[in-house]
Amino acid sequence: MKLRPGQEIAVDIERVAMEGRGVGRVDEMVVFVDKALPGERVRARVGRVKSSFALARTLEVLRPAPQRVAGRCAHLEVCGGCTWQELGYEAQLDAKTGLVQEALARLGGCRDLDVPRALPAPQPFFYRNKMEYSFFAGHDGEIVLGLHTPGTFDRVFDLEACWLMSEQSNRIVERVRQLAARSGKPAYHSRRHQGFWRYLVLREAKSTGQTMVNLVTHEGPIPNQHEIVAGLTAEFPAIASLLRSVNTRRATIAVGEREEVLAGGPEIEERLGDLRFRISANSFFQTNSAQAERLFGLVVEWADLQGGEEVLDLYAGTGAISLFLARRARRVTGIELVADSVAMAEKNAALNGIDNCRFLGGEVRDFFKKRAGEAATAQVVVVDPPRAGLHADVAHALRLLGPPRLVYVSCNPATLARDVQVLGAGGVYALRRVQPVDMFPHTCHIECVALLERTRAC
Repeated sequence: MKLRPGQEIAVDIERVAMEGRGVGRVDEMVVFVDKALPGERVRARVGRVKSSFALARTLEVLRPAPQRVAGRCAHLEVCGGCTWQELGYEAQLDAKTGLVQEALARLGGCRDLDVPRALPAPQPFFYRNKMEYSFFAGHDGEIVLGLHTPGTFDRVFDLEACWLMSEQSNRIVERVRQLAARSGKPAYHSRRHQGFWRYLVLREAKSTGQTMVNLVTHEGPIPNQHEIVAGLTAEFPAIASLLRSVNTRRATIAVGEREEVLAGGPEIEERLGDLRFRISANSFFQTNSAQAERLFGLVVEWADLQGGEEVLDLYAGTGAISLFLARRARRVTGIELVADSVAMAEKNAALNGIDNCRFLGGEVRDFFKKRAGEAATAQVVVVDPPRAGLHADVAHALRLLGPPRLVYVSCNPATLARDVQVLGAGGVYALRRVQPVDMFPHTCHIECVALLERTRAC
């Protein structure tokens, strides 16, 4: 039977795919089904149809999986965030471990590697330390503030409550929505590129309780700025940084061209272990503070430093991994593209009295081209690239450099597997260990730490 868009089908779900969709078959055609769990039989409507697969969306669960649970969130039907909230947490860990195992075997050629079960998050709800919310103009021009519906950039639903960050953050969203409505300024329209209110970005330091509220707007004064400042700081004493970021660009990103401090300071402070970290509006920091500490602990353990090594930390962000490594190394050099993150990394090193770290700004691949001699002195390299993984030039440079140990922190098992295969080509590196870490409960995303050891020169 040839599937066609709009057709309704009944399909048995065998497993989950990397994007979190359930996977089944209809007459040998692979079908990826949204909101379907392994072991279920569902009625679904077909969307796109390609030559070798089709996409579909669940209409009805005909036979629920034993591990299906009731979701807590009122927005499950319209939000694309917690796609696995109806999958029991233990089953989530098993599914994520399976995704890593499958990617490394199928894409990385590592079929005999034992992948331990993903490390569970100590707090599966209210674990995020950062959330971005979007403003939207409703049908009658009312201010809507919430999250995007899946697959759209210009449709936002009004948030009642989200279970990912904190109860306080939900109250702040509601209060900001009210205050923005009283300003008389409209929400920004992402198609017409008109309006004022664009984003609300919240950051919470889980260890200190300090909260940052960043109002991202178009240019122009805020008519009720005094009311906003007084209202938010009085109602939420945890706010240590209240900012206004001005973004006049058409790009749909919650980053401003300039910032104004409305109350408090420009940063908040988080602690991981006994290290302190200053976090600014635009600097990168791992989204799950509790699991980040476990993740960094694995990196330090697997780096196996003896005190005399030169270490490279590529894609260093605000320097968290570098600072964890610095106490056991002779020197750590962090490379990071984002200037705000470089400045924050330097500040974090000084804050912790660590003087054997240095941070260089720029593209990682340019570092190998322009400072090859310095790169060649590293005995251990740590990489924590974005979801796209290592640039081909970086992977090639690492093979030529050939440090004895390479610790790879990944947020995408597919690109980790690809890079493991590239680094291992010709037997230069071998993947020795991998450990999934569940940084993002109720989503299909999984972080991994992998250890590669050099087996011969390139």
